[in-house]
Amino acid sequence: MEEKIARALKKVEPQILSVAIINLDNLSYNYHKLQTELAPNSIVSAVVKGNAYGFGMVPISKRLYKEGCRYFFVATINEGIELRHSLPDENVKIFVLSGVMPNTEGLFINNKLIPVLNNYMQAELWINFAKKLYKKLDTVVHVDTGMSRNGFFIEDENYSLKNILTNLNLLFVMSHLACADEADNELNKKQLNRFKIALKRFGNPKACLSATNGIFLGKDFQFDIVRPGKALYGFSIRKDKIGTVKPVMNIFSAIVQINHLKKGDTVGYGATFTADKDMTTITIGMGYSDGFMRKFSGFGYGFFKGHKLPMVGRISMDYITLDASSVDEKYLKLGEWIALTEDSDYTLENWALELGTIPHEISCRLGDRVKRVYIEG
Repeated sequence: MEEKIARALKKVEPQILSVAIINLDNLSYNYHKLQTELAPNSIVSAVVKGNAYGFGMVPISKRLYKEGCRYFFVATINEGIELRHSLPDENVKIFVLSGVMPNTEGLFINNKLIPVLNNYMQAELWINFAKKLYKKLDTVVHVDTGMSRNGFFIEDENYSLKNILTNLNLLFVMSHLACADEADNELNKKQLNRFKIALKRFGNPKACLSATNGIFLGKDFQFDIVRPGKALYGFSIRKDKIGTVKPVMNIFSAIVQINHLKKGDTVGYGATFTADKDMTTITIGMGYSDGFMRKFSGFGYGFFKGHKLPMVGRISMDYITLDASSVDEKYLKLGEWIALTEDSDYTLENWALELGTIPHEISCRLGDRVKRVYIEG
């Protein structure tokens, strides 16, 4: 175990049963690594929605601010308000991806937030509010180019284009790629072409198209601003880009029981595991209430003193059971930390690949009982 992590774990309160160690130096490395992939005039912003993908929005944003980041994307107004209180610098621009909802206009002004307008109804709300204040309020426009989720469709775009340009201060136009993780997918080029057409209609303003995967599709997709999320947090971009960024989170859980099973004994709900020999298992204090879903059962491992401990039986609300037969029992003690990830050897990304999901689905689900501990320096 890395010495910095070991020191951090020793300082955790004894009643805590699960911990996420978050390496802010690796976060910083990833931020600057992404800058090296861009044209000189492109800006790297940060997507910190969903509590910064489960990593903790405030400490993550503060470190990125220290590294020079001034553009942040959140999903909701409440996320934006919390972030504004944490980063009061007026040079920090906070963009709310869900845009304006009725009766929320004042919250944007009072907290210096900038709405991303996704449709003509939101545009009308923001334009009417701007007229009341006799000001051209800052805004971002999201155009749909193939995701069919958020954004102006062609007919909406034509309806609102003139009003937006006349009454608002358009900072940039953005869109979102649907298949950027598949470099050869034809939809990427189609969306790029549609985006360029939309930019012309808006008078070729500044533009933001790419999140993490789009950045690595090449310079044509980068424009003026990119908005990475998962790459900042250490998740690989594509299989051919593994190792481009460093892991940022490692997860640990404490031993709460040591069990001695006889051949034929079963483990957990549904008795889905049966011991085929006498064995030692350990129960650790993490379960689906902490974000490790029941469907993870039977996948993955714990790691302890160089040993790989297979998961056995079903994950329950509060506990996971591991086969610790390979470990000398003198080392198995209550409160000892078992790693569920091991830096580059077995990361959240490995969990995700085995489960057929994405790593940030796992990190976003980590509950409040999982204590976030930040290390740096």
